[in-house]
Amino acid sequence: MEKKKVLIIEDEESIQKVLKARLEKAGYDVRLASSGEEGIKAVEEMQPHVIILDVMLPDANGFDLCKQIKDMDNFFKVIIYTGKLEAVDARRARQAGADDFTVKTVDFKYLLESIARLTA
Repeated sequence: MEKKKVLIIEDEESIQKVLKARLEKAGYDVRLASSGEEGIKAVEEMQPHVIILDVMLPDANGFDLCKQIKDMDNFFKVIIYTGKLEAVDARRARQAGADDFTVKTVDFKYLLESIARLTA
């Protein structure tokens, strides 16, 4: 069976490494992008099943990037992954077309469950 592909668009290297290691251990094929521009290229090349998207990137706003990705193809499932827990962010994530929203400090188990649900 083909591994499910996950793209992580995140500019913090330490978070990239931890997520990549944990997701690969869980059986996912993982690719990293550090900016919005890299992320869009990776989406086109990889055609990931799930995209984990940081809100604050050096060259892009994650909400705008989410909308751009969804406009490319609504097949892509996007999880907004942010350090900020504010109701306005959850609303903005949904408005941008995100399939889920989670905070970086939340237990990793929730992120795994969300990915499994979106790739089922």
